[in-house]
Amino acid sequence: MQSRILRTALTALALSSLMAGAHADPHHKKRICNDCGKVTGVRVVEKDGKGGAAGVIVGGVAGGLLGNQIGSGSGRDIATVAGAVGGAYAGKHIEGKMKKVKTWSVNVRYQNGRTASYSFANDPHMRKGDRVRKSGGSIVRS
Repeated sequence: MQSRILRTALTALALSSLMAGAHADPHHKKRICNDCGKVTGVRVVEKDGKGGAAGVIVGGVAGGLLGNQIGSGSGRDIATVAGAVGGAYAGKHIEGKMKKVKTWSVNVRYQNGRTASYSFANDPHMRKGDRVRKSGGSIVRS
């Protein structure tokens, strides 16, 4: 009777050791999704737009008119040309400031440890901590 109890206990002990070892198998790895990640940061970057012909023309005319008010004779001619050139340059940059462009930069850390950054012309409505996956050349929420 005692040997039967001892055998049962040893069998139970051996089975529990085998079951515990199955979970502690060093070759058992968690499956990694190379296209799955988490948003680590979102930044809104504001850039000046491109100034065009309208800014150059309006700035050049305004600068030329102001330059024409300075001096007399050939000095007035030089001031008019300098004013027109300076005004055109300033007009282009002012127009660019008026046409600011926003870009959303989203940083992602993938499950395999790789990081990447994606730019969006419109708000992607992603926040830090959102789970995403790679889709083509961009990312989408998953």
